[in-house]
Amino acid sequence: MVVLFTATFAGEWNPSNYSYTLNEDTLTIEEGLWNKEQVEIEREGNINEILMFQVAVSEERQQWRLDLGVIAVLLPLLMFITAPGQRPFRKYLPFKWYTTVVLAILVIYTAWSIPAHLSSIDDIQRYISLLTSS
Repeated sequence: MVVLFTATFAGEWNPSNYSYTLNEDTLTIEEGLWNKEQVEIEREGNINEILMFQVAVSEERQQWRLDLGVIAVLLPLLMFITAPGQRPFRKYLPFKWYTTVVLAILVIYTAWSIPAHLSSIDDIQRYISLLTSS
């Protein structure tokens, strides 16, 4: 979890692997975490595409931060499956039910989250191709 938090908040990483910096006249698109490849785009004449790109990256960042919160909650619950004597709710919920509930939450959240990421990443790549082609 420390690596994920460090990469996300210190490195501004998200699953799209894109970040940006907006200066006075240029938008700098960065790809990668440590060795960032940069592309500079002039603001003049591209403001609509730049704004749509910023919105798409912001949506991806927001989705990833939500995922980090869910991972931070589900990871300990998944670890308790391997240590049944330490798991929460053991007086109220049998082990099989606990395992079923935790895995069901994981599967449902994953089924919701992955398409959201794929859609955002597709939007980001589309706006980058629009910006770099003009």
